[in-house]
Amino acid sequence: LGGEDPYSASKAGAEIIFHSYVKSFSINDKKIKFASARAGNVLGGGDMRKNGIVSDIIRSIMLNKKLTIRNPNSTRPWQHVLEAISGYLILGHLLIKNKLKKSYYPSWNFGPKTLKNKTVLELTKQFLLYWGVKKKFNFLSIKKFKESKLLILDSSKAKKELKWQSKLNFKETLLMTLQWYKS
Repeated sequence: LGGEDPYSASKAGAEIIFHSYVKSFSINDKKIKFASARAGNVLGGGDMRKNGIVSDIIRSIMLNKKLTIRNPNSTRPWQHVLEAISGYLILGHLLIKNKLKKSYYPSWNFGPKTLKNKTVLELTKQFLLYWGVKKKFNFLSIKKFKESKLLILDSSKAKKELKWQSKLNFKETLLMTLQWYKS
């Protein structure tokens, strides 16, 4: 765990609090089992938050406005929401059935293969291409706070112990997301 920027530090902080709670209250010695899980940068239909890359693209298309993207060269572990949910469900099922060894607790990552990591600019260009629209965009560099240029998730534990791995490639992830918004 690490985190020099607020986003990464918040993930590390949450993990430290979770671990402390489990150890302080001997939770894993009881019949109830707990685990923490996190996913990569999740894409999918219905997300319309401000400053989300896909929601910003969709708004710019729908409102016919110029698109502004921040940190275009930042690389993220993009994945479809269904990929993360499948990992969470497998983990939850094994917890309920008491089929995980204590040594496998408590933390899990669910993310795409590292080769699927793409930059914000690559995602933007591909999404617009698949949508079939040409759009000019501005670049915005936020200087107010540090934001990591590279985010990676190591999902090897989930692959090895849960037999989970992402199945969708980058193109499939974008097309599934795009189809939700188009419909």
